[in-house]
Amino acid sequence: MEILNFTIVGAVLYLGSDWVLNRIEEARGARFPHRSLVFFGIILCSSLLVFSCMRQLSAPESQPVVKGQPAPMAPPVTQK
Repeated sequence: MEILNFTIVGAVLYLGSDWVLNRIEEARGARFPHRSLVFFGIILCSSLLVFSCMRQLSAPESQPVVKGQPAPMAPPVTQK
């Protein structure tokens, strides 16, 4: 399911970056000479931000560590 979410978000970021680049070029009145580099910069920044947020939101909640106490350990595995 995570792969599907990242794929959908990646497609939305691609289309969104293209839309942003077109709006910037319309406001500028001309196309950029190195349009692909500008597009790469837009999609790189947006994807790093969005994928980082997605990872943090999907990470399992960890137990808070109280200062001065050791971190909780997993119970020992017993063999039968």
